[in-house]
Amino acid sequence: MTLPPIDTHAFTRLGETASGRLTPDELPRLSSMLVSNDGGLDWQLDGRSDLRADGSRESSMDLRFSARLTVRCSRCLEPLEVAFSDHHRYRMVGSESQAEREDVDDDEHDLLVSSRRFDLAELIEDEAIMALPSAPHHPDCHAPLAANTRDAQVAQDDGTEVPDQKASPFASLAALRKRQ
Repeated sequence: MTLPPIDTHAFTRLGETASGRLTPDELPRLSSMLVSNDGGLDWQLDGRSDLRADGSRESSMDLRFSARLTVRCSRCLEPLEVAFSDHHRYRMVGSESQAEREDVDDDEHDLLVSSRRFDLAELIEDEAIMALPSAPHHPDCHAPLAANTRDAQVAQDDGTEVPDQKASPFASLAALRKRQ
């Protein structure tokens, strides 16, 4: 189920709420970053329109989501299930130029341009991609040892090698330097 576009003007003016669940299959850019299409993303969008002191209206939307998805561990490269959630507040503006002008002044909200055909799925996918952990890893991850067993040995002064369980990754470099 892909999400139909929403009319942000009506959505915020009427104070509507929408929610649902998206699978990775429905979010192709996010899906390309995952190991499998298991899991999903639960989301909720709330619209509001508040009266300002000057009599004008300020429209805003709140997006909340939580996801449980399978990514690749950055250490061992095995599948890793990650759970994350996020919350974003958006203030609706009339044009891109208005958003550019007012963006510096608004630390509370991200600014979005109102539209009669706003792509909600794209917004949710963008925010989920940015919320993904940048270097996910298992809490008890043990990356595989190097295939080259020479790296697991320490060089002695005379050039012979003695196995050591806690070999320094720089031991090979030190041995080369001593030979020169």
